Amino acid sequence: MPNEKKGITVKVDAELHAQVREYIEAHGMTMGDFVAQALDNELHPKIQEVQNMSNMRTMAFQVPEEMFQEIKDYLNRHHMKQKDFVLGLIRAELDRDQQQTESQEQAEIQDNGEAEYEDEALEDDEGFEEEAEESEDMAMNMG
Repeated sequence: MPNEKKGITVKVDAELHAQVREYIEAHGMTMGDFVAQALDNELHPKIQEVQNMSNMRTMAFQVPEEMFQEIKDYLNRHHMKQKDFVLGLIRAELDRDQQQTESQEQAEIQDNGEAEYEDEALEDDEGFEEEAEESEDMAMNMG
């Protein structure tokens, strides 16, 4: 059953309704499209615009035409801007990398702790062996 649709009925203030009606007419949308987009945006927020524009830098790159068309289709289906889409991908990858780095650092700390414990255990074993050899030497000298 591809994309089963369910209805939502709400009552809103008449002034808000008039604003929504004006917006959807200006954008060639249906009320259903508008409400679905609003709900999707609320449930799945896109990257927030950076407030301080003085700290912005430009990145530019080219993609194959076929991929460009796929991206455009995706952006239209999800009612996203290209900038929000690319920034979302970059943020997701940077977050994933940071988590991976933190996990590796934690693993190294844990490995180092286990290595120190093993070194201490080896030192204890060596001390035990030396004591055993001394005991054997004493027993041989007495006998």
